[in-house]
Amino acid sequence: MKYILLLMLSGFLSLSNAMADEQPATSPAEGKALSPTQQWLELQRSGKSASSHPQPISGEVMDSVHKRYLKSFEKPIPELYERETSTTH
Repeated sequence: MKYILLLMLSGFLSLSNAMADEQPATSPAEGKALSPTQQWLELQRSGKSASSHPQPISGEVMDSVHKRYLKSFEKPIPELYERETSTTH
């Protein structure tokens, strides 16, 4: 788990640095400045900050991920989601 958190943090830092080094991103179609969220999505889509080193997942971890994925289909998707609201006075 610690290794996964370190990978996530290093990815976050490298993406943040890549975003800081670039000029403000604009939408090619409209010429408008992109929001920070849109900039993150564009950076991920483009692969500009992708690692050049493969980061394989061990067989044991992949097996666990696949089992969790398959288990997610056991519970039906509800027609509507009930919204929980708290009332504070």
